Amino acid sequence: MKTTLIKSICSVNVYGLFLIASILFSVLGTGLARAQWNPNTSVNLLISNLVVADMQAAPTTDGKTWIAFYRQNGGNYDMMAQLIDENGYKLLGDDGILVSNKTSGSATFVFNVCVDSSNNLIIGFQYENMGTLMAVMHKISQTGTQLWGADGIVLGQGLAPYPATISNGEVVVAWNESTSNTLKLQKISTSGTIAWPTPISITVGSGRTTRGQIIANTSGKFTVVYQKLGVAIYTTLYAQMFDNSGNDLYAPLQICNQTTSAARYYSIAAEGDTTYFGYYSSSGNRFNSFLQRIDPGGTIPWGMNGSNFNTAVGTNDNYQGPTKINISTGSNYVWSVCTFCNPNQTNYGVYIQKFLKTTGARQFTDAGKVVYAISSTSDQQCGDLSLINDTPMFMSENANYKLYATRLDASGNFVWPGNRVELSSTTASPSTPKMRYCFTPDGPNRCAGTWTENRGGSGYKGYAQGISIGGLIGLTVATQGGVPAIITTNSGTLQMIATVFPATANQSVNWSIVPGTGMASVNSSGLVTAISNGTAWAKATAVQDTTVKDSLMITMSNQTAQPPTVVTMPATEITSVSATLNGTVNANTLNTTVSFEWGLTNSYGNTVSAIPSSVSGNITTEVEAPISGLTLNTIYHFRVNGTNLAGTSHGEDLTFTTSGGVGVEEVVSGKVKIYPAPSNGLFFIELTGTREILYTLTVYNCLGNKVFSGLAIDGKNSSVTPVDLRSVQNGIYTVILTGDIGDQIVRKILIIH
Repeated sequence: MKTTLIKSICSVNVYGLFLIASILFSVLGTGLARAQWNPNTSVNLLISNLVVADMQAAPTTDGKTWIAFYRQNGGNYDMMAQLIDENGYKLLGDDGILVSNKTSGSATFVFNVCVDSSNNLIIGFQYENMGTLMAVMHKISQTGTQLWGADGIVLGQGLAPYPATISNGEVVVAWNESTSNTLKLQKISTSGTIAWPTPISITVGSGRTTRGQIIANTSGKFTVVYQKLGVAIYTTLYAQMFDNSGNDLYAPLQICNQTTSAARYYSIAAEGDTTYFGYYSSSGNRFNSFLQRIDPGGTIPWGMNGSNFNTAVGTNDNYQGPTKINISTGSNYVWSVCTFCNPNQTNYGVYIQKFLKTTGARQFTDAGKVVYAISSTSDQQCGDLSLINDTPMFMSENANYKLYATRLDASGNFVWPGNRVELSSTTASPSTPKMRYCFTPDGPNRCAGTWTENRGGSGYKGYAQGISIGGLIGLTVATQGGVPAIITTNSGTLQMIATVFPATANQSVNWSIVPGTGMASVNSSGLVTAISNGTAWAKATAVQDTTVKDSLMITMSNQTAQPPTVVTMPATEITSVSATLNGTVNANTLNTTVSFEWGLTNSYGNTVSAIPSSVSGNITTEVEAPISGLTLNTIYHFRVNGTNLAGTSHGEDLTFTTSGGVGVEEVVSGKVKIYPAPSNGLFFIELTGTREILYTLTVYNCLGNKVFSGLAIDGKNSSVTPVDLRSVQNGIYTVILTGDIGDQIVRKILIIH
């Protein structure tokens, strides 16, 4: 049998790996700390300034990451806790909070963490009492409060407690009881009390057990996958399901007949009452990776060992090593990522496999799919496997201990430009490697990688790096040339620049302004124009991933904001009961709300929103508002109004007269022609069969200025009258024919020279 397992890249310790200590509870701070995700991957986020001996992480459901770690404190190792939000802010002070100061023994054994249904951190570790190791549990709120007291809940003699929150909110813990040297189970109620007077023993006949891993099922049930001890650290895997009272629902079920190791945990997941277990084991002189399915009735439908990750299991075939699995609720598949190596264990690579959850059928052929080929680069997966919309995202390291994140699609193909994104660009050596890897979801749009590293020989410390699901480390907004973010001249400008990380990402961004006490505008290239005094934020949103944004506050002074410029234009489409009110508005760069007032006098009494109801920019915009329910043969007053941050402007009062029983448009429709349209300025008006003898022509531009008037046109006899406006500028002009007995004909014509 092979006596050396593949280099461990799991996030847990081997028994006796570190010295243990005790910790004094003290909240160091609960507000937003001074750090956030650093786009410089040679810097990263320092979890704590303290030297770290071991570290674990767990995600919350509200977008944060809990981190528990041992720190060296003289001759002891203190248990600490830190909470980081999705933006990389440390929420429990710069160094985290102290959890316990109980006397430590000469070695720390593995500790484990989980998060309860209220997103509190559950930590299981051990302390020494008069020479005896005692397993203890602590619950920490997001504000740093010890919810189970400063002393925690003592389970009894033993070490290496492994907690899990079950479906009813209670916590179940498995730990190694030191007297019998076998697993015990205990449940802690939601009120923080021990539920079972006597812990439940897990044994296989007279055999000892270790490394219990718990996963929640439905209705308060849970499954424990554990290891039956053999010679030295060699073990065999078993499983049992328990109800909420601690009754086993089936006898110990052997799920693997190959050799596993008491030196490590494996990977567990569940959907409903079905449990999936990803692991690798030794068979003869090689290692093989499997996915096992455990049904609630205590059966393994895929047979002993489960479904192979890769069916090439000959002596000279590549070895299949550390394995992580995950399943999305409702998915038909279980995903698995595995580190492969050559038989000499000198070169490594990463493979991906997808299994049909019902049959265990491999979806990426019997060989799996190569993500990073086995080579001297020695890429190895590390931390947990995350799923984003049922597609995998994971962290890996190479031979120089640089860290990367990779996201694949449903077919196992790369999603991001450049295939992967660097999380940590610093290097390390086999004598002082990076360790204690975790990779967890950090909100719906981001994951966080955590690890320990000895940078510059100053001792191991904890580091973290966030990455968006779109493959971005971050985005920064700055002024061009690093000039101060101020505008001091009226309508002055300031050029902004945005940098998307990593450099291989799409650098395109969309710019917008978030008003503060002032107002500004920004164009598509990031040029900000000041509008009013105060502050505003220039915000850039990455095109590659719209969840990644950054902004910079700009301070503006000496601005002279202007109210809108509005012009009331003659009404059109006048009938006996309806009309269309017209006007033009220039917002003078401030967002402007537009409306019309109308009524029987210049006191108006009625208000209607214009179409469009809001305009912006620094150009003249035509607006209108149809009104109805009018009285025939009646004079109505109206005007256009515009309101922005600088004030309200009112247009000139104009009037129109509704027709006497028959709408004007009905009288003249088909009997008035203006052509050609568009015109170069010379156009013709043709009247045929109108009821008035004489019409007077008046023409207005879009600003309401009269550009032509006084021409008399015969309305009784068919006539064609030329009009020469070739001297006016290009634009839309309003042509008004006013009859001698009150009819009014309004048309518009476009003049283009």
